[in-house]
Amino acid sequence: MAADKVLVLNATGKVGRNVCRALLEAGFEVHGTTRSAGESLASRGIKPVVCNYTLRADLDRAFEQSGAKKVFVITDFFRAAKSNVDREFQQGRAAIDAAKAAGVDHLIFMSVADAECFDEHTKHLKAKVELEKYVRESGVPHSILRPCAFFENLDDAANWNPLKKGVVSFLTLQDCKYCATYDIGRAAAILFRDREEWLGKSLDVIGWQGDLKQVAAALAKVSGVPVKAKLAMPIFLRRLFLNDLHHMFLYYEVQKGPRGTPEAFKKVVPDALSAEDWFRFHGRYSNDEKIAAEIGAR
Repeated sequence: MAADKVLVLNATGKVGRNVCRALLEAGFEVHGTTRSAGESLASRGIKPVVCNYTLRADLDRAFEQSGAKKVFVITDFFRAAKSNVDREFQQGRAAIDAAKAAGVDHLIFMSVADAECFDEHTKHLKAKVELEKYVRESGVPHSILRPCAFFENLDDAANWNPLKKGVVSFLTLQDCKYCATYDIGRAAAILFRDREEWLGKSLDVIGWQGDLKQVAAALAKVSGVPVKAKLAMPIFLRRLFLNDLHHMFLYYEVQKGPRGTPEAFKKVVPDALSAEDWFRFHGRYSNDEKIAAEIGAR
């Protein structure tokens, strides 16, 4: 029996890479959009589809080329939409409309946990709220995944937060709910497989909860070296230079959001990654040095 085909948009991005990995491991035939015909996707078993995933005409060709009737839709506020809410909404609408025209039998849209609960200053979530509404009204068979803070943000050199030996930094020291992008993909695989159960429903992707000292303790356990927890920048600078994200973290810190729990998510993905699991999964610091200490090494 042929494997089900899934088209993953933005397959080379932070989320898309691990979503593709999880779907491949679950037995799907994975097609991923990429803007260039390099070998990075093919070398990982993903069938590359050259496509600007923000353009409707390119998306129509991607569905035709892949023959996929399942699609994982990701929109990108900060880069592809250049921090413009309307532009991000147009990206998502193009993907949903193209999926409808292609007759997909299951679209999974990646939103954000509690997206509708953040204040007006958290602009990068506004399009997600509108796109959730749009996909519900589109008539496209769909489910919605709503992840929380990514563990991957703990090692994000592109945003000036590389993971280095002996220290872990983030934009908050306080209690936070995290998930691995790999678990977004593993959840997507379950939703695609159990289509009838999940059509029209949403799932918060929350794998672990803890403060940054607990994150540091997890890294210390995996690495075998002491780890210091520190803010990536002082709070007044977070407010000054990253006001959008500052208000997102105020929701985490003051209102203790999102409302979902790791326990609820683990009813769907029982082995969702904890902080310790994620450091083992991630495997390396930003300089490519292995995180886990060699057995017997001192």
